[in-house]
Amino acid sequence: MVFALSFCPVSAGLFFGALLPLATAARSPVVLPLVYGLGTGLPVLAFALLLALGARGVGRLFRALSGFDRIAGRVTGAVFVLAGLYLSMTHLLGVSL
Repeated sequence: MVFALSFCPVSAGLFFGALLPLATAARSPVVLPLVYGLGTGLPVLAFALLLALGARGVGRLFRALSGFDRIAGRVTGAVFVLAGLYLSMTHLLGVSL
């Protein structure tokens, strides 16, 4: 958890500003911070392992991720356009679907 918090100041802000008050209110001082630490630390650990495996493995991963990124970007864009059209029709034009 400490490594993940030191990796990004935004993570530290989320951890101390939002998660700790939430964990205190939910009377879960261990489970929620543990899940947050695993969720922020595991991607960093995975990327570190990939770097340790060598440049060839990282190159293959980035090529695979760039293909996925292209598809995910288009799908996400289509979802946002459709959501915008739906919200515009329902709130501005009063059309109910």
